[in-house]
Amino acid sequence: MNRTARFITTIGVALIAFAVFPNRSANADDWQPIAPEDLALKDNPKQPGADAIILYREVDEDARLASVNNYKRIKIFTAAGVKSQSDVEIDYNKAQETIQSVRGRTIRPDGSVVEFDGKTYDKEIVKGNGIKVLAKTFTMPDVQPGCIIEYRYREQFQQQSSDVYYYWTMEWIVQQDLYTRLARFSIKPDESSYALPLFSRNYNLPASLASVQKQQNLYTLEIHDMPGVEEEQLMPPLDALRARVEFYYRAQDEPSQETQDQYWKRIGKKWNADVDHFIDKKKELAQEVSSIVAPNDSPEDKLRKLYARALKIRNLDMEEEKSQKENKQEDIKPNANVADVLKHGYGHAAEIDFLMIGLARAAGFEAADLRIAPRNGIIFYPNRQASSDLSDEMIWVRAGGKEYYLDPGARYYAFNVLPWYESAAEGIRLSKDGSEMIETPAPVPTDATIVRHGDFTIDSDKEINGKLQIDFTGLEAGNRRYENRDEDEAGRKKALGDEIKQWLAVNSTFEVTNISNWDQVDAPLHVEGTVKVPAVASGSAQRMLLPMDLFQTTEIAYFQSQKRSNPVVFPYPYEKVDDLVIHYPPGYKAQAVPDPQKIAPGPVSYEISAAAQPDSVEIKRQLEIKGTLYAKDAYPALRSFFSVVKTDDAAPFMLQSGR
Repeated sequence: MNRTARFITTIGVALIAFAVFPNRSANADDWQPIAPEDLALKDNPKQPGADAIILYREVDEDARLASVNNYKRIKIFTAAGVKSQSDVEIDYNKAQETIQSVRGRTIRPDGSVVEFDGKTYDKEIVKGNGIKVLAKTFTMPDVQPGCIIEYRYREQFQQQSSDVYYYWTMEWIVQQDLYTRLARFSIKPDESSYALPLFSRNYNLPASLASVQKQQNLYTLEIHDMPGVEEEQLMPPLDALRARVEFYYRAQDEPSQETQDQYWKRIGKKWNADVDHFIDKKKELAQEVSSIVAPNDSPEDKLRKLYARALKIRNLDMEEEKSQKENKQEDIKPNANVADVLKHGYGHAAEIDFLMIGLARAAGFEAADLRIAPRNGIIFYPNRQASSDLSDEMIWVRAGGKEYYLDPGARYYAFNVLPWYESAAEGIRLSKDGSEMIETPAPVPTDATIVRHGDFTIDSDKEINGKLQIDFTGLEAGNRRYENRDEDEAGRKKALGDEIKQWLAVNSTFEVTNISNWDQVDAPLHVEGTVKVPAVASGSAQRMLLPMDLFQTTEIAYFQSQKRSNPVVFPYPYEKVDDLVIHYPPGYKAQAVPDPQKIAPGPVSYEISAAAQPDSVEIKRQLEIKGTLYAKDAYPALRSFFSVVKTDDAAPFMLQSGR
């Protein structure tokens, strides 16, 4: 699973210590002059129809001062550009840095200036996959189409002791959401006698566009006419698309000229040696295995039992971060090896994975550590020779001639079910001889299902009431267990109840009455509750019209736009299955039900049918998304598909009163 801090450290990890130097004072408001032609600019000539353009951007980093000075000048063309650019959010990690010296101004088309008042606010925002970060926010004044806005600020990384700064990262995010006309970047490395050599590598930066230059004690890069990355629903992760330059330190004894194969073989050997050292407790592991499995268990049964044992280890990475004082009070001690993990009954996610490797080997199976680039991050390019790209760990086991991919460190996922970002992911498998390139298995729709069973009644007020049962399996269950891991029973009921309510028509209610199998990760997460859907039926006292499916086609919200800039990415394939029984009001019977509808199986599939009974109608529906990545050119077909699904879901069936 994704680690907040890698268990095994390597040269070039993000946390770099620097000696203290006096803070550089913030730049005065010596704004650059604005060319009349920029004030008069009505559109981006190289990208007509744009809402805004970055006219100029500057990023100046100083490794010795652990600071980054940022400056941006943006021309606004449209009302949409005003909406998207006038409110500024700067993400930052409060534990390691502060945002200082925020300055800004708005320049009207006539050249008059409105100064920013300097008021900033901290706001917690939620990124993809539920990750919460802090943002420094502020609003540029009096922004209208035709205006130019510009602002600057400094990221200052914190002093961790009297003589050390910690500088979290050094990189240039070259590509923004807007088209960039001109951008200049510079970094001043630490060239003290104790400093390691500094190197750079590119990600998604076209070789023909620009290259990093070094002049004396300064690295520089100048970019012209860089298209922006447009943010859309169901798009690849931003980090996978945006061009950037990364800087990293390399140990003096690390080879400077290696082939791709040599690099990964060396890295794999080192990482594998660290894992082998941690699990080198054969006696303790053998005793543990003998107490868990029986000699006549099948290979898979043995592995399932070992996986269940690993899940019993308290996962420290699934808990809120504790202070040093809290850890001391609870007597949380570091684990030096798997024997410590078993003794203490707790460990970090990587340590739990390593324990699983040790248990599997002690049971006679082949097992190895995997390091992968998760799909919620960047794309793995081995030729970059960037070990930090492999930020996720899991394990591979061969048992009974079958291969298994497991991650007990992810805690909330069933045996042989991976978190979605670990499936179809590329990376390496470690061995004593080095490593080999691998890709984890791709998920299938049956790995993530939502099955809904409903028994409802229409009353005389045309309101539907009844009971609903939902089974979340595989990824759908694991995701919800993970997202609500810190909630008590009441919190889980509220979270799941709020989600399920969103499936229903406006003003509907859903009250959770029971949640089962919360801690049984191999069992479906079972939710029961009562539903009330007001006035879903229409028509007269003699005739009623009701929609085929009571649930909203939630996917249609992702396909509102007629145009598309990025590929369409579903995190994982999934399947939704509905079986609903709706009882008629007394005296009514089915007059007509729609014909069954089916979209032939393919990358996506759908079918719905209604079967009338004397006092009820049974509606069955199945929606299946079979892929994860769909080319941009497939967007119109997907949009059309979900439009048809919405239409067929809402197709009415008629009830006739016999009175």
